[in-house]
Amino acid sequence: MRRLLFVAALVLPANAHAAEFFGGVAAHDLNIFGVSQIHEQSVDLVVGLRSGPIARIGKATLRLQLLGSANLGGGLSFAAAGAVVRLPVGPNFYLQPGLGVAVHTGNGENFQATPDRLYLGSRVVFEPELAAGVRLTPHWAAEVAYVHLSHAHIFARQNPGLDTAGV
Repeated sequence: MRRLLFVAALVLPANAHAAEFFGGVAAHDLNIFGVSQIHEQSVDLVVGLRSGPIARIGKATLRLQLLGSANLGGGLSFAAAGAVVRLPVGPNFYLQPGLGVAVHTGNGENFQATPDRLYLGSRVVFEPELAAGVRLTPHWAAEVAYVHLSHAHIFARQNPGLDTAGV
């Protein structure tokens, strides 16, 4: 946790009051695309930190993000760093696609060594995500988010991927 806070202090802009802290729960290993035969279905606790806007593109804002997801069922946990683009779609609503790089606790080997754990084929994977949010007050928002971990067969033939979705 200290390393995560240290990295956040280096990456985020000096205006710390503009940063957003977030937390939630997610369903782990939804297997949305039906690629994996392994099922680690359980619950993840998710925490993260987003910078304030670092760039504007029209009404959209670019933000840096750190994300940690701890699996409560003994499955794969991960930490990711990347960027998100917040796109307003109304006075209080927004869409937020993002892309990052994640490191996970699962085995990075190319082979399925045990039948009940995910082996993603690489320790380092891409982390595309999509969230939809509603601003409840100036300081509070609620989001529904989807996160996918995969290396797109770039680093190995084995690539079952991991899908999580939560609030």
